[in-house]
Amino acid sequence: MKKNKRILAGLLAAVTASTMMLTGCGGDKAADAGAPAADTPESAGQADKDPAGDNTASSDTGASGSESGEQTTIKIMHKGPKPDGWDAVYEEYLNRTKDTINVALDINWVEHADYKEKLNLEITSGGDWDLVFDASWIQLKNLAPEGYYADLSGYFNNPEYPGLQKSFTEEVMEANKWFGSMCYIPLFETYGNGIPCVWYRKDWAGDWGIGTDGQINSYEELEAYWDTALENGLIGYGASQARGFFQMKSLRGESYEGAAAAGIQSVSAGGLTFWIYTRDGKLVDIAVEGSGDENFANFPEGWNYDFAAKRYEDFARWQKAGYIDPDSLSCTDYDVGFESGLSASVIGTLDDYVKYSAFADTWGDADSLGFFVYVDSVRDMEPGAIPTNRAGNNGWCVPATSKNIDATMKFLDWMFSSQENHDLIQLGLEGVDFAYGDTEGTYEAITSYSSDLGGYSFSWNPNYALINKQYTDLALEYRQYELKPETFISYNVLGFNFDTSDVDLSTAVAQCKAVTDMVSIVKLHGITTDGNGNSYDSMTEMLKSNVDEAMANGGQQVYDALKAQLEAYLAQ
Repeated sequence: MKKNKRILAGLLAAVTASTMMLTGCGGDKAADAGAPAADTPESAGQADKDPAGDNTASSDTGASGSESGEQTTIKIMHKGPKPDGWDAVYEEYLNRTKDTINVALDINWVEHADYKEKLNLEITSGGDWDLVFDASWIQLKNLAPEGYYADLSGYFNNPEYPGLQKSFTEEVMEANKWFGSMCYIPLFETYGNGIPCVWYRKDWAGDWGIGTDGQINSYEELEAYWDTALENGLIGYGASQARGFFQMKSLRGESYEGAAAAGIQSVSAGGLTFWIYTRDGKLVDIAVEGSGDENFANFPEGWNYDFAAKRYEDFARWQKAGYIDPDSLSCTDYDVGFESGLSASVIGTLDDYVKYSAFADTWGDADSLGFFVYVDSVRDMEPGAIPTNRAGNNGWCVPATSKNIDATMKFLDWMFSSQENHDLIQLGLEGVDFAYGDTEGTYEAITSYSSDLGGYSFSWNPNYALINKQYTDLALEYRQYELKPETFISYNVLGFNFDTSDVDLSTAVAQCKAVTDMVSIVKLHGITTDGNGNSYDSMTEMLKSNVDEAMANGGQQVYDALKAQLEAYLAQ
């Protein structure tokens, strides 16, 4: 009854909104569920005036499925435009499945810029959908707690669906529950978020006598490289407004080498980072990054200080040394300076290898590109070096209103049942859109089909991850290391999602974020002047002042809610 009331309310809201539009009035936009992580593989698209007009399947909507010989059509909402080559891929898919699952795909290709708002409207108004792309940075945080998505627990760890059972372990699915419901099918190729590294000119480092034949192996060597770049009239480190020094001196900013093994992980809300220490299944303490060493006194030995805030002091030191692009706060594309030879380095992940290898062709020397993996244990390819919550940044959901859940899950089971099936959907037709490489586990893209489709929004899975054949030598070794399950270590707490949907709590989050926004960008650039124009003697002082103000403006309410929810979750 509660769900029916929600759907009815959604329908009334949709009708009201349509009436307002016809009479020239505008309604409120859908609630913002958060932006994607900095290197989430999501790209902006141009608005499509009629995204619903580019479907590819027939209108046959048989309901009983292959058991009765009738074809079932499932309706899919996909984030991103239809890729060139899809029609041929779809024809091959139908040929392969007509005598088995017999499921047709009616795909609605929605432009990136339109997707978030369209998804919210369609789901809350009870639209006719069987499979939709969603993520915590789209609408998942808003829709999952309200029961708009079906619980799919019966389809996983189930021998009747061997493809799903093989591709999604019990631990992974438990870690991807949302508010007690297994309503989210995670899409990822690796349990991490890319091996972090600094890209630089290895030929210059070699000429300057830095590193091992130009291979930088430490922060000390990196700083020597930046110093020499400045002496040669270059910018040491190119950075964009959004990133600054980004995730250096950490794994990604939200994790540090050895933290997971010590029982430490983080949750972010309202622009604050809450560090959580658990032991033996119980919450020991929570401390806010930047709040001061005294608040970490109950953390384990070696972590009982404001450890995460210390890296910003290094950023400030690098800023004073002049390493960073002086125009970093206004730069939108730091790759331009790196490619042209104006800047000596940029930050990224190993995923950028193909892009920056093309820069090396511009420089005229294939060996001129270097990368410094700045986390020691990752650089040494140690097992258990990268912490993970085993949660997907992107995934599929099945709306609770779907009448074709079995057929939908049969399609997904088919796609994840073999390398051949998976690669047809993700990479296209073998010999036309892609070819397998000579080295096992590699491939070569022939057309743009795979990049246009975006595997992150359709088919990514660790079982079937292939490496672009352009990865060679050390880069290939790191990529292979990244795909090994033993490379990762799980956090103590898996599957916990902080629910901020309560009206009062969401207001507190917004009030808190209005304060933390004053330092969120400048601290990444090592700048000790906040958005209000207040200057500080040190980064520590600026962060402490900002955190204190944020806690007094909603932050304490967020802290208390997080603590209560986490304790309740652990008690289960």
